[in-house]
Amino acid sequence: MAQRDAAGSYLAHMQIDITTAQYYYCTSNWRHPNFISDYNRLYYFLGEGAYLRIGDRELYPAAGHLVVLPAATKLTVLALDDRTFYKYYCHFTATVGEMNLFKLLTMNDAVMAHDLDAVASRFAELTQHANGSGITSALRAKLALQELLCYFIEHNDTVRLNWKASAAMEKTKLVLAYLDEHLADDIRLDDLAKLLHFHPGYFIPYFKSLFGLTPMQYVKRKRMETAKQLLIESGLSVSEIAERVGSSLYPFSKSFKSYTGYSPSDYRSHAGIR
Repeated sequence: MAQRDAAGSYLAHMQIDITTAQYYYCTSNWRHPNFISDYNRLYYFLGEGAYLRIGDRELYPAAGHLVVLPAATKLTVLALDDRTFYKYYCHFTATVGEMNLFKLLTMNDAVMAHDLDAVASRFAELTQHANGSGITSALRAKLALQELLCYFIEHNDTVRLNWKASAAMEKTKLVLAYLDEHLADDIRLDDLAKLLHFHPGYFIPYFKSLFGLTPMQYVKRKRMETAKQLLIESGLSVSEIAERVGSSLYPFSKSFKSYTGYSPSDYRSHAGIR
């Protein structure tokens, strides 16, 4: 549970910047051996004939393969023999705090698209907006890339959080596990900071750099998300759920409506739970 919450928080607060996105016809000239990129690369292959080496892993992607090549990794990309094929590509950065998303998450380098046309259509949108000049072009390009990254992660069966990528990630496990166990209690900032032997004044920016929220903002979000899950999946009364997340009925109902736009009862009804 702690690892899933942490991974979800990282994804929710990652920062994306797109360098370029294009539709490209690969020939024998597409040959770049043994280089290290400053940015991540997302490829979507519409034909066969490519060879990729990502670190010590070799790939021969087929049509429909969506592939991530992470930054700061030794890469080789080339067209085999006289093969030609089309692909979409996007160069981008994706960071949480100061850390590359693909250093925090480990996963397979490639997934096969279940709906080839849908993924191609989304990549076409990404390419169009990344090269557009409209007032919302950059925003729409980021949204399209986010959807493609979500697709890649959701269809990747080996995704896990790489806690050892940073000592900071390792330390946060203590805080997240504590929150899981004490969500119904009076959680104090000092108690969270003490878990990491930090002064509260240092702990706040440290935590925010990782999660995009202050510790107490994260606690509030954690409680509301837990309440949403309990309203949908359990038969507990609203009062009992309020107790589970460290509150009483009236303040919980007020906070929940502010967070979701629904009262707890209305939220449950909209989810089909009576």
